[in-house]
Amino acid sequence: MNARSQIMELTVEGRQIEEVVQALFHTILLHRTTGKYNYNKDRNFTIGSISAQDVDCDFVDFTYVKIVSKELDAQIKKEIAQFRDTLRASEGPHSGQISLEFYHKHKSRWPFQADSSPWEVWSIKLDVITLHNENERSEFKTKLSEQLSDKVFSIIDVINRHEYLPRMPAREEEGSVFDTSFKDIQPYLFRIYHQTTGPSPTSVGTTMRKFLRGSLAL
Repeated sequence: MNARSQIMELTVEGRQIEEVVQALFHTILLHRTTGKYNYNKDRNFTIGSISAQDVDCDFVDFTYVKIVSKELDAQIKKEIAQFRDTLRASEGPHSGQISLEFYHKHKSRWPFQADSSPWEVWSIKLDVITLHNENERSEFKTKLSEQLSDKVFSIIDVINRHEYLPRMPAREEEGSVFDTSFKDIQPYLFRIYHQTTGPSPTSVGTTMRKFLRGSLAL
């Protein structure tokens, strides 16, 4: 089957990259993670609980909810920090894309190695600009907060649709659907990857006008 694909586009300042991506990725993972599965028999199991907490951003007027898990938090921060550092290494306007992909593993058949296929991909495209005027920065920050809120509601709307999810696995197939390496939670198998581009041919002024018109949408 073809993987469902969602693309979100936003314009940010360099200092906002990490918080914007974290807000969106943690929102997605909140809905793509369960408590630990405890199997009694082959297909009989109970599911542990998960905890969540509010996170206030420093550089955007926004609060999001994430799962309480030090391991998951550290993994997400590491991946996003690499993306942030790559993006901020260039001067002037530039852009990049970071994706959160959910996949499942297939059984291996000798002599072939086991492979996997994605079933859902969330991509965030960011245009990064530098602002020097405090009035522009204040207006920019307010508009970004509104757009980030719209993205989160759009994510929830997509996730609440009745679409494909991997079937609940038997005990021996658990690792083909879920990442069982975490102590306290069990997200669907996922990976994060990113790419960046050089300076954009679009001027900062043009990007700002586009951004303030609210033309970027999920």
